[in-house]
Amino acid sequence: MFVRIEELSHLYLRGTPFEQTALRSITLAVARGECVGIAGHAGSGKTTLIRHLNGLLQPTSGRITVNGVDIAARDLREVRREVGMVFQYPEQQLFEETVFKEIAFGLSGTGMSIANSDRRVREALHAVGLGEELLGRSPFALSGGQKRRVAIAGALVMRPEILVLDEPGAGLDPQGRREILELLEKLRREHGLTLLLVSHNMEDFVRLADRVVILKNGAVAMEGRTREVLLDVGALESAGMAAPQITYFMMKLKKAIPEINDRVLTVAEAGAELKRVWGRKPGRKGSHAERDDHGAVLPGAIGRSQVGPEDQDSPGHDFHGGRVCC
Repeated sequence: MFVRIEELSHLYLRGTPFEQTALRSITLAVARGECVGIAGHAGSGKTTLIRHLNGLLQPTSGRITVNGVDIAARDLREVRREVGMVFQYPEQQLFEETVFKEIAFGLSGTGMSIANSDRRVREALHAVGLGEELLGRSPFALSGGQKRRVAIAGALVMRPEILVLDEPGAGLDPQGRREILELLEKLRREHGLTLLLVSHNMEDFVRLADRVVILKNGAVAMEGRTREVLLDVGALESAGMAAPQITYFMMKLKKAIPEINDRVLTVAEAGAELKRVWGRKPGRKGSHAERDDHGAVLPGAIGRSQVGPEDQDSPGHDFHGGRVCC
């Protein structure tokens, strides 16, 4: 395995009256090129775990290997070139005068020539879908989505093999969130990056993750292929998490229409299933069965319906609108 975490434990304030166990014997393996989603309620150990991956935190016990080498035995500067980290709300950590300087900051002290640094910065900027006209601008004059992309470019400029992102869509509007996810898909496809993605939003994992790991109280509560984990609603809720909104909606709909398959994770899957079910029902010419939008789940107002456990750390458990065309 490309990344292997073995029996990793971490104690904060060890040996003091305030000692707290953040991680408990975590064991995980990540293949090269894989995207692994990591979720859990607040305080479950997600951020503590990922901060071990590039040496920001040292294990109390256990070890992490990358390419078969224990990172504790390596120069941390080399580890951090190999493992890029994008923290939550990274735009709040921007500080340079220009976008160019912001992206190039990680290259300082590497001894790289000005020409090579310039080329690296421009490559990173293009990789995140931004134009060179922004290089001379202040990063603080950019939109929220552009700032997020600049922060990602600041990690990519080091040409990491692994990119770790903590809530990459947090605080963005739906379009901005979608664009960031599309960008991560593109980076993985075109650059062969291995991604570790922390998120509360299960929809992010449906789109990106090959596997999902759910943490609870510093230990692994669930681990498996994305679809298997996210459709195990009972186990998710026991771990303080929730399935995607559309899954709860279809579970409710199944009570009224028993023949519906409620094991769906996306709106597209739900629409296809409703078309399948209602497409078999007899209808007159010009009736609802022959309408173009028959069976579709569209924006509108089904109303505000509670669809999951109330947990402030797993936002969005209400189904806000949409209508089923029938």
